[in-house]
Amino acid sequence: MAISNPKDLLLYEMSGVLDAEKKTAAWKGEIAGQIRNGNVQQMFRAEQQEGQQRIKNLESCFQALGGRPSDVPCLMVDGVRAEAQQFMSQQPSPECLEMFAVGTMMKLSAYGSGAYAGLVDKATSMGQTQCAQILASNLVMKEESVGRLKRISHEMNQRVMATA
Repeated sequence: MAISNPKDLLLYEMSGVLDAEKKTAAWKGEIAGQIRNGNVQQMFRAEQQEGQQRIKNLESCFQALGGRPSDVPCLMVDGVRAEAQQFMSQQPSPECLEMFAVGTMMKLSAYGSGAYAGLVDKATSMGQTQCAQILASNLVMKEESVGRLKRISHEMNQRVMATA
């Protein structure tokens, strides 16, 4: 895909974010199956469902722009996933797995929040109001996710680290 104008750039960046959302949603489902704490497991399943909604929203945004997603892999998500696989090879305790998983998802949500903020700004600056509104909805979901994950992480750290 040649990137010769701002719309091409927006479509390119949206394609990378779409790849990130798809990979992260699938990964959240995998992680949820490995977590013993019912509340944390439920949170991961809810996060996965929100990810599916963000994917639908991105697809709607592509449609609104008259474009299609390109094959743009999100290498940042791939790197975080490789880091997590390395961690899993250490056979962590269930509590450590949960703490690591929540922290990893917090990192990914923070990345997503930044990515969506940039996309909203680009779409708004281009006068693509419908797409900007869709992306802003995804940004709000990501920011709420970051907040939830921070709270859960803090609660877990307080509970688990106090006994260390």
